Amino acid sequence: MNEQKVQELLQRYFDGATSLEEERYLKRYFACDKIHDSLKAYRPMFTFFAQELAIEPPQRKTKARKIRLNMSIITALAASIAILLWIGLVEMKSDNYVYFVNGQRVYDESAAIALAETKLQLLASSMQNARNGMSALYKLQESNQSLQQFGKISDVYRQIEEIGSKLEEFKMEN
Repeated sequence: MNEQKVQELLQRYFDGATSLEEERYLKRYFACDKIHDSLKAYRPMFTFFAQELAIEPPQRKTKARKIRLNMSIITALAASIAILLWIGLVEMKSDNYVYFVNGQRVYDESAAIALAETKLQLLASSMQNARNGMSALYKLQESNQSLQQFGKISDVYRQIEEIGSKLEEFKMEN
């Protein structure tokens, strides 16, 4: 092959503009023994690429290995489902309700219900007391507002008295 053509192909190769056929041609050229002296520096690069291509890719998983992997997954899933079912059955056999009083489990349902009713009555009573207290607070606020209005009225009355007394003084002077 002509040295000029190989130089042009190398330039296009390094620019990333060569076709696959042109790249194969360069690899074949540098694999042969008749290389022009000015191009011998490129030979190690192309022989390295050829060696890389000769390396076999790692073998894929065999069918037996895939089957073993699938069986492991299926076994794990089956075991998980069995455990979940067992937990569900144990829960179904136990009482539907669990009663606790002051952090202690109570096994007597009627005692737990009676205690809960007592606590609810106390809560209702406390809420009623709170409502009564709020109502008293609202009445106190209304009284305070009435007193403030009364204070404003007395201020106006006092001002009227002052005006009246000044009017009397004025009448006497004239």
